Amino acid sequence: MYSENKTEQEKCQSILELPEIRFVGFLDYMGNLIVGDFKPGVSPLKDEYERKKMFIEAVLRIRTRQDFDDNLGPVEYAAARRKNVVTMTIPFEDKVLFVAAEPDVDIDQTARKILDLL
Repeated sequence: MYSENKTEQEKCQSILELPEIRFVGFLDYMGNLIVGDFKPGVSPLKDEYERKKMFIEAVLRIRTRQDFDDNLGPVEYAAARRKNVVTMTIPFEDKVLFVAAEPDVDIDQTARKILDLL
């Protein structure tokens, strides 16, 4: 398990190097943060309790969308543009990658960069 987490931690670090990224982390299917963190110097917009609720909701959305994979094909990523942040969820093996980016990003371009790093 340790080597798996180390690999995931390395992936998180490489994604955090993208200038537009605020936060990146891998979630299990219960919405628990396995590994990940904020970019140094970035202040969270939500407290830990609110982030946990957001993680659970993000995992539920991805899992619900997977019900349509047979007809529509698998989800590559899902994104939500909000006033203060863009959030993206990316299914990855038996986890979900959760990313928060600056609100002015090009969502598709940033998602492609992240997918290339994975």
